[in-house]
Amino acid sequence: MTRPFNRLAAFVLTATSAAVLLGLASAAPATAEIETSRTVALFTRVDGKPLQLDGDDLTSHALDLTAPVEEASDSVSIAPRLIDWNQWFGCYSLNTENDVFADYMFWWDGYGHDVRLKCGNSSWGYKHIREDKEGGWQSKLDSARAAGWQASALGVESWDDLMSGATGAIILYPDYLRKDAINNKWCANNEFYLQDVKTGRELYSFRVEAAWASDSDRLITSFPTSRTYC
Repeated sequence: MTRPFNRLAAFVLTATSAAVLLGLASAAPATAEIETSRTVALFTRVDGKPLQLDGDDLTSHALDLTAPVEEASDSVSIAPRLIDWNQWFGCYSLNTENDVFADYMFWWDGYGHDVRLKCGNSSWGYKHIREDKEGGWQSKLDSARAAGWQASALGVESWDDLMSGATGAIILYPDYLRKDAINNKWCANNEFYLQDVKTGRELYSFRVEAAWASDSDRLITSFPTSRTYC
C-alpha cells in the first residue's frame, strides 16, 4: 500500500503529542560569519504546509554514547547522556537487544502505536543505525550548524540527538507513508529545512527516511536520503 499521508484522517494533534517530537526552538547563531540578527529555526512539512518544530523536549530523545562520564568504570570511557551506565552495558557488553532508548508515537486508523528505538543489532535498532548511518547524520548536523543553526543551545550535541528527534517527527508527521506487507514494516519520509524566520529565506534542507516494524514496536532504521519516497 502506497499513498501520501492524510493528516486529517489520522488524528487530532494535542499539545502533549507535539512536545514529544523534535522540540526545536528558534535560536540565534553564534558564528561571526552569520549576522547576529538572524533567527534560524527548523521546520518540516505537514500536508504541504510548513510546521516549525519548537519546544524543549528534544533532549528526552537524545543519545550520546561517546561522552565520557565519571560514573563509568576506569576501564570504560564510553557512556550515554540520557541512559544510564547499566543500559549502555546491557546494550554493548551484554547485547541486550530489547533495551529501549527512546519512544515515538505512530498514529494510524485513529489509534496511537508505540515505536521504540531499542539497542537492536546489526540489522535493526540503534546499533544498526550507528554502524551504517552515523556518517550521514553527522554530515547533516555539520551542514545545519554551518547554515546558522545553533544546535547545541537546543540540546543537539551529537548526530544521534538529531537522528532521534527527526525520527520522532517523521513517525508523527510522515509526508510519505507506505506499508510493506511482505516485509512487515512501515516506511515514512519527510523533509526538514532551516529557515531564517525574519526573512523567510530557506537556508538548508534535507530529507529523512525511517522504517519500523508493523508486527512489533521496533524501529528498524532512520537515515538521511535524497528520495521523496521509500
